[in-house]
Amino acid sequence: MNMIWIKVGLGVLSIVSISGIGIGVIISGAIANPWTSQVQIIAQKLNQAMYGLGLPKTAGTGGSVRLKDDPAGFESSGGKFLPILALMVPEDGARTASDRPTVYWNMILPESQDYKLTFFLQETAAADSKIILEQEITITKGGLFKFQVPQSLSGNSNHRWGVKCKWLSGQEVTANGILAYTVLPPQIKIALDAAKNNLERARIYASNGYWYDALDAYTSWITANPQDTVAIQERGNVINEAFKDRKGLDSKTFIAQVNASPIQEFK
Repeated sequence: MNMIWIKVGLGVLSIVSISGIGIGVIISGAIANPWTSQVQIIAQKLNQAMYGLGLPKTAGTGGSVRLKDDPAGFESSGGKFLPILALMVPEDGARTASDRPTVYWNMILPESQDYKLTFFLQETAAADSKIILEQEITITKGGLFKFQVPQSLSGNSNHRWGVKCKWLSGQEVTANGILAYTVLPPQIKIALDAAKNNLERARIYASNGYWYDALDAYTSWITANPQDTVAIQERGNVINEAFKDRKGLDSKTFIAQVNASPIQEFK
C-alpha cells in the first residue's frame, strides 16, 4: 500500500511520569481528593491501570497506527515520523464503560483536497466479522476527529472499529482498533455519579483503566477549558501510555500535535 509521509521536526514536550501524578482513587465507594499529594498511592501506579486488553500482539488490532518507511530519496531525522492516520487507542485495544462510546482518531493530511473518510464498526473483534455500522463523510483538512457510536452496544462485548481514508489519486489507508464494552462495577458508578465535572470523571476513568471514556472526558474538559495545562498534561500522560512503545513513532511529538489539533466531530 502506497503511503504519503510528512517530515516533522522532533519537538520537545515535557512529560511527567504517569506514575508520578495523582489521580482519583476509589476507596470504599468514595473518591479521595484527587489532587492532594497524600493520595499519590493512586498512582499505584497509573501505568498499572493497564489501559490495553492484554491481547498478544499476534491477536492485536492489525494496525491502529499507520506507519510506513520513508519514501525513496527522503532523508529522515532520527527515523521517527508522525502517522498520517492514528486511532487513539492502545495497540491491543481498550475498555469503555459506555454502550455508545466516543472514539477519537488523529489525521495529518499533506495537502488541501477532498478526502473520503469512512468509519466502520464490526460485530465482534475478529478481523473478518460482519460490519454492523458504516458511515462516510468528505473532509478537506486533518486534525483530531471524534465520533460517538450511534447505536447501543450489547453489554460485555468486544468490537473492532476503524477508519479508512481515500484521496483523489486513488490511494487509501485503513487503521483499525478494538474496543471492549464492559458494564461498570457499582462502586465506580457511584464515584462517577458523585463527580462534579468532566475532569473528575476523566480521572476516575483513567485510574480504573477505561481508556476511551478517560480520553473523551479529558478532551471534553480541555475543549471547554483550553488553558488548563494540568488537564492537558494529564491527558498527554494517558496518551503516552498507549503510544510510547510504538515502533517508529515519536510519542512526545505526536502528543504535541494532538494538543494543537482542532477537534472535528464526525457526523
